[in-house]
Amino acid sequence: MARSVAVARFLATVPPALAGSFNDAQLAAIDLHFGMRFRASHLIDWRRRFGFARWRLYAVVLVGRDRHAA
Repeated sequence: MARSVAVARFLATVPPALAGSFNDAQLAAIDLHFGMRFRASHLIDWRRRFGFARWRLYAVVLVGRDRHAA
């Protein structure tokens, strides 16, 4: 199985014995997981970081069509 960049980076972070123990189905699931981070597109995707007193906070507003089954 050809490995994606995301899978290769993930495997580089785990011990070699563990990295060698994944089968093709598991690697495909890992690739799907990391790929899902970048697939979602939203009509509005607003992300901001700001300071409040001594804290650093962030706010995220996402607006898009609901694709979940009813």
